Amino acid sequence: MNNELNEYLDGDRELEELSPEAQAEADAWRRLTGELKADEPRQAPAWMENAVMSQIALADAPKESLFGWLLRPRTIRLSPLTSLAVAAAAVAVFVLLPDPAPDTQQPGPVAVTQILVEFSLDAPGAMTVAVAGDFSGWETEFALDDADGDGIWTGRIPITPGVHKYMFVIDGTDWVTDPRAQRYSDDGFGNRNAVLAVSPPRSL
Repeated sequence: MNNELNEYLDGDRELEELSPEAQAEADAWRRLTGELKADEPRQAPAWMENAVMSQIALADAPKESLFGWLLRPRTIRLSPLTSLAVAAAAVAVFVLLPDPAPDTQQPGPVAVTQILVEFSLDAPGAMTVAVAGDFSGWETEFALDDADGDGIWTGRIPITPGVHKYMFVIDGTDWVTDPRAQRYSDDGFGNRNAVLAVSPPRSL
């Protein structure tokens, strides 16, 4: 993150004072960090109660008129010539209608975009270090590695674009907040979660 964007996020600069590239990054940050506001308690607007009660009244309204109309017996009179034309049209539709292609009968799986994000923690003496966050259900399934034994644990983890909260877990028991995170959020238990904003890939 460049200095211009840091100053803008800290409130030291206005959006119009940023370079075009920094303005684009600031706009991406505003869209992504908007998800954090969903955690804040909100008060429903005054008009919502009336709207909800109206919808409940509509849902409880009897639907006998609709079903009665559909199920009511009717007498339909067709001339022999009209009956023959209707039967011929039905046969023609059944015979001439092509079968759908096999590959269009069922939709395929939807691809989910993931971005590889590199995590790093200086933890000399640790036996294991993992990353847990809302992207893993707070399970320690993403382990970091200290291949050269210098005490710096690193790893690249696939994460979907968006705003995510996470913490490091040392030796399976010690939960540690990332000291190099750019943003933090209270976890409700007296600690702080690190906050990570993952930008979606830029379209070509």
